[in-house]
Amino acid sequence: MELQKGQKLKLSDFSSSTQVEIVVSAQIGAGEADFTCFGVDAAGKISDDRYFIFYNQNSSPDNAIVMTSGAQTAFTVQTDRLPEQIQKLVIAVSTDGGLIRDVSEGLISLRSGGNSADYRFSGQSFSQERALILCELYRKDGIWRYTVVSSGFNGGLDALLTHFGGQVANPQQAAPAPSPAPAPSPAPAPVPKVNLSKISLKKSGDSHRINLSKNSGELHVNLNWNTGRKKLFGGGGAIDLDLACMFRLKSGEQGVIQALGNSFGSATQIPFILLDQDDRSGTSANGENMYFKRPELIDFAVVFAFIYEGTPNWRGTNASVTIKQSGAPDIEIQIDSPDSRNRFCVFASLSGKSGELEVKREERFFQGHKEVDDFYRFGFRWVAGRK
Repeated sequence: MELQKGQKLKLSDFSSSTQVEIVVSAQIGAGEADFTCFGVDAAGKISDDRYFIFYNQNSSPDNAIVMTSGAQTAFTVQTDRLPEQIQKLVIAVSTDGGLIRDVSEGLISLRSGGNSADYRFSGQSFSQERALILCELYRKDGIWRYTVVSSGFNGGLDALLTHFGGQVANPQQAAPAPSPAPAPSPAPAPVPKVNLSKISLKKSGDSHRINLSKNSGELHVNLNWNTGRKKLFGGGGAIDLDLACMFRLKSGEQGVIQALGNSFGSATQIPFILLDQDDRSGTSANGENMYFKRPELIDFAVVFAFIYEGTPNWRGTNASVTIKQSGAPDIEIQIDSPDSRNRFCVFASLSGKSGELEVKREERFFQGHKEVDDFYRFGFRWVAGRK
């Protein structure tokens, strides 16, 4: 089925499924195309930046929207999982190093239940535009509908984000002075700020997929925590927070990497996972670091930290994990809901899936190694050990 610009259709007439896929592509001479999805409210603005899907954040809560990239980019949408506040999804493309007029061939394809509705375009009718709003998926009278827009936009991704009510995060940018109001009025909702060069997994279950075919280098996991307080446990010494992981490789080997028992791993042989130091005080500027030298070998792993000695005080640690890989944005996970009844915190899980590594925020707390093991079903046998 071929669509025309401006043509509209009801999803219920197109397919009985609540899952739809919007596949997009654009061939740009020397430039590169970046595809994005803006989840906006009834006012056409981003009210929850978790529904802004782009190269640094490729899924929304509950995987209601998931972006996958390859020769084409696909946005898989589960309409029944989208919250009521999300009234419209706007799919757009912006250029990096080129203009929309440089597009020689482009495709927008709606797919669901074995049906497809396509719209093909080129850049011949455009001039200086650096972005193109491709299509919209929107609610009207309680029914999801789809339309082809194909409307040029002069700015790039930053300008698109601003157009939809967002703001590019810039810590050095001073906030404008508020305009005087003639009478008291409710404070406006804060403008969502999006860091286009860093990913923050904010809520349990949030995830990000790393394309291992594009980013094949080692994975660097850094644990850092409070370095200013030396006596978090009353009369005790500085906190001893240890970085560790439990892993299972695709070949079946599994184990634990940790300072306890001197199980620091290896960078040059199985499992190709290395813990580089044991910072017992949190005073090291670099914290503790773990390197996954061959991330493509990972079937499943959990990255966790545990308080080795003293009374648990996660709130005092201000602990965070940053996952880094050359050619990809940093992924940050910070403890937001500390549970000081338990010594162990699993920050993230890593799952190898079809050439990708899914990094998922966990933030789960446990009493000990065995409880972590039981929950994630590794099946280890445990004995007491010391550093």
